[in-house]
Amino acid sequence: MSEKRARTFAIRPGGMGYDDPPADTPPQRQWLEAAWAAPCEERAVEVEGAVIRYRGWGLDQSDKPGLIFVHGFIAHAGWWDHIAPWFADRYRVAAINLSGMGDSDRRETYSRKQYAREVLAVARDTALEPLTIVAHSFGAISGLYAAWLEPELVERAVVIDAHPFREGGSKLGEAPAEKFYATREDALARYRLSPPGAWPDRDVLDYVAQHSLRESAQGWGWKFDPKTFAASDREEMTTALRGLAVPVDYIHADRSDFAGTDAVDAFVAAMPTCGAPVSLPFCHHHAMIEQPVALVAALNGLLAHPRRRA
Repeated sequence: MSEKRARTFAIRPGGMGYDDPPADTPPQRQWLEAAWAAPCEERAVEVEGAVIRYRGWGLDQSDKPGLIFVHGFIAHAGWWDHIAPWFADRYRVAAINLSGMGDSDRRETYSRKQYAREVLAVARDTALEPLTIVAHSFGAISGLYAAWLEPELVERAVVIDAHPFREGGSKLGEAPAEKFYATREDALARYRLSPPGAWPDRDVLDYVAQHSLRESAQGWGWKFDPKTFAASDREEMTTALRGLAVPVDYIHADRSDFAGTDAVDAFVAAMPTCGAPVSLPFCHHHAMIEQPVALVAALNGLLAHPRRRA
C-alpha cells in the first residue's frame, strides 16, 4: 500500500479547507472527461419519413424512469454529452437530434409541432416512461408541446433559458446560404455561438463545434439544414400551452443575452404549475457551455424534489 501524504488544514482568504496538491488536469476538465467517457449508445427511430437519431445512457435499465434532453436551435444532441451522463444513475437518459439538425435526417419542411412528435417518438422507441423533458431555448416549445400532447406520458418538464411567450412573430430570421469549407480546420475556425455569450468553457465549445460538422463532396459544412429557419408555428403552439397541467420548472441564466427577466415573468404567468424559477449566476444563454457544473447542480436540485400534478 502506498504511503499516504499528510494533509494540512488551512484557513485562507475566501475560505478554509485542506491544502491538496494542484491537479495535473483542472477539476472541471476531469469532470468533463468523465462525462464524455461514459458509456453511450446511438439509436434511431423513423418519424414521418425521417430517421431521427438519438444518444442514450443507461437505456436498458428498465426499472428507472425516463429523461430526455432537447437541444436548442441548429444545435445537436452532442450539446448534452457532458450533462446527460450525470443522470444515468437515476434515469434512462436520451438526447435527441431534431430533424434537420445534428445527425438526424433532413426534411423538405419543418415545424415545431413536428419536433414535439419526434420527442415523443424517441420516448416511445425506448419506453421512457414516466418521462421528464429537459429542453433548452428553441427546444422548449416543442418539449412543452410534447407534454401537452401526451400528459399521461410526460410527468414533468424543465425549461432552460427560453422565451416561448414573448410578443412578436415566430420568424427565426432569414435562412443562410449553406456554406462549405475546404478543410475541417477552416470550418472550426468559423464556428460561433448565437447569441455569443462571454465566458464559454473552451473545452465544451471545441467539443460541440467538432460534432457540428459533416463532410460531403462539397467540402466541410454544418450539420443543420438552413430550411429549419422556416419552422415558424410558435404562436399557435403557445396559445395551446398556456395553463399546461404538467408540472414545469424554469432555469434562467442570469446574464442571458436571449431571455431576460421579462421572459421569466411571462413564463410563470402563463404556466400556473411552474415552480420557483432557478437562476444560474454569471451565465449567459448557453448554460451547458458556460456553466455546465452549475447547470447539473440546478437540475439535480430540481429533480430531487418530485412534482405532483394538482
